[in-house]
Amino acid sequence: MSLIAAIGAADGRGSIASERPYAAEHIDLLPVDIRHGLARLERPCGGKAAATHYFSTTIDAGGLHFRSLHFENFACERREAICRAGRCLHEVYLEQSGHSRRVFSAYIDDMKLINADGTAGLELEGGRPGILRWNGRTFAPVHPFGKGHER
Repeated sequence: MSLIAAIGAADGRGSIASERPYAAEHIDLLPVDIRHGLARLERPCGGKAAATHYFSTTIDAGGLHFRSLHFENFACERREAICRAGRCLHEVYLEQSGHSRRVFSAYIDDMKLINADGTAGLELEGGRPGILRWNGRTFAPVHPFGKGHER
């Protein structure tokens, strides 16, 4: 066996492809408040909660810690429990002092947490305004201005 073939075989055994795509571990590692909230979906979904690695993402902005949940990456036999008209549930939690509080929830195509100059923001796709910005209580729409216009 050549050296290249041996490296390729070793690389293949350690790849992400060998990881189970939906695993309960991706839920078990979440903060307890969020895990309890997800447990409510087990019955409507038809099974134990499991998710992919990218179900949960986090960002720190302005001294705050936010976590987003992307339910298109959540195991659910009965998709209607978490998706409507082709758009799945997406949620954002603010994590402070050991507690998690939901601060955003919508059925959209996708979203991305961003850090916009030290302030948390959301870039949304489908069903809602394109960009939301954290205002200290909630995520609110950012109104675009044309060139030369300042607020």
